[in-house]
Amino acid sequence: MHLRLFPKHTGIWEGTYIRIDAQGKMTDRWKSRLTIRLFDGNKYHQVNQYFWDDGHAECHDFGVCQFNDEGLLIFDTPRIKGHAWETRDSVCLIWTYLNRPASKLFEMIDLIGDGTHRIRNWRWSEGDEFQGITMIEERRIATQDEIDPAFWAKLPQLRTTGPSRSDH
Repeated sequence: MHLRLFPKHTGIWEGTYIRIDAQGKMTDRWKSRLTIRLFDGNKYHQVNQYFWDDGHAECHDFGVCQFNDEGLLIFDTPRIKGHAWETRDSVCLIWTYLNRPASKLFEMIDLIGDGTHRIRNWRWSEGDEFQGITMIEERRIATQDEIDPAFWAKLPQLRTTGPSRSDH
């Protein structure tokens, strides 16, 4: 298995999420910090931290997920179930929130400029109804090698349990 794009998305990314409903109205906005690493050839670990202006914060650890022999990354966590893959230029994902079984989200991730700037979008559906989009813009602030090992040790105390603002 040869991964061309996933390794370019490791490290720490900071940015902003903007949620827009199906009528084009902004319904939510929050800051983000994603920490992503690849290791042991086929293991992927991503942690999303979210911060709202009112002081609310969340930390979602997707755990260690693995790539199959064809390069498909499988997510099967307590929060989401889905998969991700590389295209020629983009990383694509399809997933469902387990607390919303009729949900289906379609994501595209692209690096722009010098590779330290990325843009993402989620298209939300519930059953056969379009729910809106989430637009995400991020900048890499650290490479995978620059992630403080203490982050992984402190992670169990950071994890959000219970309901999440970000999946509504």
